Amino acid sequence: MELNKSALDSLDNRFRALFINSLSGFKSANLVGTCNTKKQSNLSIVSSVVHLGANPPLLAMIIRPHSVPRDTLENILSTGVYTLNHVNEDIYKQAHQTSARYDSSCSEFTAVGLQEAWKADFAAPFVAESHIKLGMELREHHHLAINGTEMVIGEIVHIDVPDECIAEDGYVSLERAGTVAVSSLDSYHSTNLLAHLSYAKADIPLKHLSRNHVHSIFARQQQQIPDRVLVIGASGGIGQAMCEQLLEQFPHITLIRMARDCNKLPALNSKTTDISLDLSSDTSIDDAMSQLAALADTQALDWVLTTTGWLHDDAFKPEKSVRHLQREHLQHAYDVNAIGPALVLKSLLAQLDKKHPLKIGILSARVGSISDNRLGGWHAYRASKAALNMLIKNTAIECQHTRRPCTIVGLQPGTTDTELSQPFQRGVSPEHLQTPNFTATRLIQVMQALQAEDSGKLFDFEGLTFAP
Repeated sequence: MELNKSALDSLDNRFRALFINSLSGFKSANLVGTCNTKKQSNLSIVSSVVHLGANPPLLAMIIRPHSVPRDTLENILSTGVYTLNHVNEDIYKQAHQTSARYDSSCSEFTAVGLQEAWKADFAAPFVAESHIKLGMELREHHHLAINGTEMVIGEIVHIDVPDECIAEDGYVSLERAGTVAVSSLDSYHSTNLLAHLSYAKADIPLKHLSRNHVHSIFARQQQQIPDRVLVIGASGGIGQAMCEQLLEQFPHITLIRMARDCNKLPALNSKTTDISLDLSSDTSIDDAMSQLAALADTQALDWVLTTTGWLHDDAFKPEKSVRHLQREHLQHAYDVNAIGPALVLKSLLAQLDKKHPLKIGILSARVGSISDNRLGGWHAYRASKAALNMLIKNTAIECQHTRRPCTIVGLQPGTTDTELSQPFQRGVSPEHLQTPNFTATRLIQVMQALQAEDSGKLFDFEGLTFAP
């Protein structure tokens, strides 16, 4: 199609609007959070946010003509503050719905099912479900006579971005944040990175930059040293190494080990308390928790590490196809990988000191991440670990609601040379096959660096989060 101005002017209004709006290409999708002087909140989607400068950090946006009441613009002009919240893949439908015309007395947050999040000393609501949130202060407002639209220029005064989305050089990965783009008036797009390119100079060829290393929690300054640690699954490859590394790094600790068969626990240089525990037996869990409760000072455990996991045995192998699904296989995987750890967690939280800070790390797996699943297969293992991830998140939320100082996370150990991974090591290069001691050392580093805001997240052995 090739059009001149006359042909363009003759187009149907609706066709013309979608057509012209598509021509600018992909645009940002942001939710603008505001409130009036009576704290009545308002939320609206905009696709016109543009960068004006980094010092000071300025963003501009265009708002439609003020020929009818515009709550967003009026709230910004009356309060001088607003928020910009990136739209992500989980909320784009609710975000789009905010473009509907609601009565001024109705908050779009409530109407579309999004949560208000308020920050101390900032008088505008953020969108809790947004992964990248910006607090803005109004700096300039301009009426554009050419078409009656309004330009709002604001300065960024508050930033909330997940650590895992920030590269070491300051680059923010929008893909990691799940930020979507918008085209025309009603089309939303996920994005895929093509390349990071070097700064352009006339006499130097472009180079591809590597930004694979985002901020790890290992960079944090505060590193906790535990006094009392419980290791569940201490007879496994990672569990044994975890106990050895804990005693090597913290010789003073009180170490309690739990295993299905305590006779398989190796002797260590320091005294330990050993308790039998079978995750697939309610009676065994109850007995183990009773023995734990009878020990002195166990009310004040600092860390609990659950290092159990089941992928295969002589009877069952990981399924390559849905045709291979069996009830018994699925039930056993859920029993060991999700149900058992969850019931132990329930008992621990019931009997441990509710005021003593507690960190709980449970071995999960990246293959249990639904969003990261590219290959399929291994149905029972993947599904049971995904269930575990949900139980971790749910428990973390409950602890936050009850103000309990408990930080619970899932831990991804990487491909470690243990019985669980041995049948599947053929395609793993030597540099990617870890020793149990290496894995244990890294996961202890993760536990040391954990902070309260990490609760409910999944961390790999490099201290990086990954999506469930």
